[in-house]
Amino acid sequence: GDSLVIRGQPKNGPPPEKTVGLAGIIAPKIGRKPPNSEEIKDEPYGFDAREFLRKKVVGKEITFQTIYTVPVSGREYGILYLGRDTSGENLNEALITEGLASVKPDTRGGAEHQRLVELEGAAKSAGRGKWSTEDPSSHVRNIKWSVENPRAFVEKMGGRRISAVVEFVRDGSTMRVLLLPEHYNITLMLSGVRSPGFKLDSEGKPDP
Repeated sequence: GDSLVIRGQPKNGPPPEKTVGLAGIIAPKIGRKPPNSEEIKDEPYGFDAREFLRKKVVGKEITFQTIYTVPVSGREYGILYLGRDTSGENLNEALITEGLASVKPDTRGGAEHQRLVELEGAAKSAGRGKWSTEDPSSHVRNIKWSVENPRAFVEKMGGRRISAVVEFVRDGSTMRVLLLPEHYNITLMLSGVRSPGFKLDSEGKPDP
């Protein structure tokens, strides 16, 4: 909910990509299964925050205004706006307004920080998102990272229409998807076709 990959406009091949963070806010983390280690569960409302941001921006033109860069990692943090300039919706503020993120402490203060603090106070008063009286555990997914019996799973699901979120597109015929509402995480290959692949280098540019 507070970190995303943005990409430039494509010119003569795949566009450059970079990971950026939203300044001044922190969203609950989503679950993941790191290689060769224990599963990390969702923090309450982590998936809600991620989906709120994803639905707002995926495939959309955005403006990212860098506020600062972390020297060690080089990651940029800033403000994300919908559209071609800073007159669009401020999504840092939108996440706070919906109660899907918290304001980071900031000893320097400043108008933008004060604005976030005020929005967080309003979200708490209204009981929105993570500030609601709902059981937090009801906003934690039970993710199925693997399918024990793939053949039986296909026979059970075969022919059905299943809602899903595309998590990652590896190439033109292979993607990772999250099946809803059961939260199965699977690799899906389009039947009967195979697409050429491509790679990006460490700077997010096409790797020959």
